[in-house]
Amino acid sequence: MKRAILSILSAVGFAALLTLFPGDYFTVVLIYFLVFFGITMFLGIRNFRRGMAAAHDVAKGKPIIEIDEKEAMKLMEKDKELLSEFRKFSRMSLTSLFFIPVFMLAFIFLFPVLPPAFVNSIGPHVGVQFATFLGYLAIFGTLTAISLVAFKPPVIPRIARSVKIYEGGIVIDKNLGLKTPIEVSDYRVNPERKFVEFKTNNQIYRIYYKDIKELDSVLTKMLKVKTEKPESQRSPPR
Repeated sequence: MKRAILSILSAVGFAALLTLFPGDYFTVVLIYFLVFFGITMFLGIRNFRRGMAAAHDVAKGKPIIEIDEKEAMKLMEKDKELLSEFRKFSRMSLTSLFFIPVFMLAFIFLFPVLPPAFVNSIGPHVGVQFATFLGYLAIFGTLTAISLVAFKPPVIPRIARSVKIYEGGIVIDKNLGLKTPIEVSDYRVNPERKFVEFKTNNQIYRIYYKDIKELDSVLTKMLKVKTEKPESQRSPPR
């Protein structure tokens, strides 16, 4: 949500800049790209730091379950469906990369067309400057929509290589802490493939463990499921 709000505000700001300084087109466009990727990097770094701080706090509690990388890798190797999943995830990543040339082509083709079209159509009614602003706003709005679709938060599961579960939360891969109660929008147990999967903050986490009943029992006490699936759709532990 915050990313969407920042993107919309950026679109309004850059539309206003181009309206006031039309001669600085290339400078404004360059700054737009720098701001867009800067926002993405800033949010990524901030989330990483928050995860590290949370991991430090969670690790102060009493440990309950520890899953090291070797154990997780062995279970992943036995998961016969994982390879096909990786192929599907790769296709999803390539689809996102496809939007980058679309992003560039939108800039090339929309800028010479939309502002003059707005000036000719509504300029006599609202004024040339405001019509120009609306034309640029339509362009940046389109680009913002494309960016939000192409660079939306990942839906690919993050497979934990190492996990430590404490009384106060979970530490994943030593650098991400999830404090209890962890609000999740989905929770799934797969006894055959030996993993538990849950979704929180638009990210899916998957944890492999040899004793899936024990893991499920511990996690269900720590997670707060916001929208549970019907019991028939939830794979119970065996």
